[in-house]
Amino acid sequence: MKVKLLWSHFLPDLDKKINEFIQGKKIIDIKFTEVVSDDYGKGDWSALVMYEEKRNRHFKQKEFNISDGEDPNEFIKVHDVVNAVTLKDENNELVTVVTYEDGENG
Repeated sequence: MKVKLLWSHFLPDLDKKINEFIQGKKIIDIKFTEVVSDDYGKGDWSALVMYEEKRNRHFKQKEFNISDGEDPNEFIKVHDVVNAVTLKDENNELVTVVTYEDGENG
């Protein structure tokens, strides 16, 4: 997770800065604060944006022939699995197809 602090003297300007900054990012949360000064009353606005960079996701698939005794469980334990489904193939044998995220994502 990353954070970015944005501020402005006027709330509409802060809105614009936030909307520009969040493009292409996965937003986790945004916290707003209004700074109040004894001398001037209302003051500046700030926003703390908590986010993650979006990344390109690359997926791979691996097949396990259950009928031949291949077990996908150990593979699933150590990979970022998106989906796993067990089907019958054209020879009526059970096959588990595991879809997982490639570890070289940026």
